[in-house]
Amino acid sequence: MQIVLREFGGLGNQLFQYAAGRYYAKRYAADLRIAADPDWSAQCNGYPRPCLLQHFRIAAGLEKRSLLDRTVLTQKPWLKAASVPLKRALRIGVFAEQPEQQYTFLRDLPFERNLDTLYLQGYFQTHALVEAVAAELREDLQFREPTLGSGREFFDQIVHARNAVSLHIRRGDSVLPWEGKVVLPPAYYGQAISIIRERLVDPVFFVFSDDIALAKAALPQDVRLIFVGHNDEFSAHEDLRLMSLCGHHILANSTFSWWGAWLNPRKEKTVIAPSRWFVTSEDRHRNLLAPNWILLDTVGAEALV
Repeated sequence: MQIVLREFGGLGNQLFQYAAGRYYAKRYAADLRIAADPDWSAQCNGYPRPCLLQHFRIAAGLEKRSLLDRTVLTQKPWLKAASVPLKRALRIGVFAEQPEQQYTFLRDLPFERNLDTLYLQGYFQTHALVEAVAAELREDLQFREPTLGSGREFFDQIVHARNAVSLHIRRGDSVLPWEGKVVLPPAYYGQAISIIRERLVDPVFFVFSDDIALAKAALPQDVRLIFVGHNDEFSAHEDLRLMSLCGHHILANSTFSWWGAWLNPRKEKTVIAPSRWFVTSEDRHRNLLAPNWILLDTVGAEALV
């Protein structure tokens, strides 16, 4: 059987999707192929979200979605109905993650076992799923290319710092009202920095943000801050690499900094994350967070503006 993974969204989403493809391919002894969104549609709320998986040592086939892929995965009612006999003839099944399944680790998927091809579409954001194929992911998610240009300067600073800490402030489409995310307040970052300073000697905070000006205004001035803002959506993997080089991490409510922390293999790392990611009181996203991370409450504090 072949598993075809539909890749979409930002790099954090792409990596969770790849982890799911890797897990289910292993679970069902299947080959894995990745079908990426074409460049013209690889965006979210007007922000570019190009496929960046090619920068990692992933062995699975990676290509743009074909006509067959688009037909099988269509959401257009008339084409969806027309694709039923095609899928039956080619023995194709589709598993599309439903809202109530988000942040839930499904060890097995509901599908007919006589399929030749199974398509996967969803976010698959759980810590347990990633850990189920952790060894494979740490091999696959090594970077193909060396760090070059201005990134090399930050690379060297991180490597030579006594205690390098990544700190992520996420803006962009993350703060749009319909995304439903909590806008993290300066108090969250201040408290996280205080915890790090209590635990570590001479920490250096490497600040990653898509709004460096806001980050400079919001963060305390009595700590050593180095602002990393030279990468964009097309080189976001370089920021992820630099994050993962740090020994410790302060996360935003973002899958991007989640992966920056996870890719750091050190067992003694300190990872601080917001306990509440969404405005809604639902806490299913807790399955996304590692049990040994420090979670800080963000309710009731004044948000970043």
